[in-house]
Amino acid sequence: MTRISTTGKCSKGFTFLELVVVLFIISLFFTLAVPAFRRTYTRTDALKVASVLRELNDSSVAMKKNFDITFDLDTGKISWDGPEGTRSMDVKGLTRVVTPSRGAVREGSLKVFFGPMGAPENIDVYMKGKGALWEVSLNQLSGRVRVSSNETK
Repeated sequence: MTRISTTGKCSKGFTFLELVVVLFIISLFFTLAVPAFRRTYTRTDALKVASVLRELNDSSVAMKKNFDITFDLDTGKISWDGPEGTRSMDVKGLTRVVTPSRGAVREGSLKVFFGPMGAPENIDVYMKGKGALWEVSLNQLSGRVRVSSNETK
């Protein structure tokens, strides 16, 4: 940039203030953008699993019908029979499902039924992503679903 000073001389370059403003804008962009790039699909999958568990629990209580969900840990697939029919989805990083009656299931498949009273027991679903272990927990008594993450290094 060419500037003409009060003495009539031309100077080329940027002022310190202009450089500081540009660096501030770039650092602000990276502060907002980098965490979004670091997130993996595991967080999204954890939220989807939580949504499915909540829907099945709430629908079974409201409609007084039986619904079920099947966790296939070998293929990383979840399928469920809900109010909208039979559906399924792939879950990245599905590592284990824990219930009080079956314990920690790490391989094979696990089918959980939702009766007219909702979930018969607590359900904990664990998914491992890049740098985090995600846990989706359904509380049988309250019907609440919680999603939490433990950062791993």
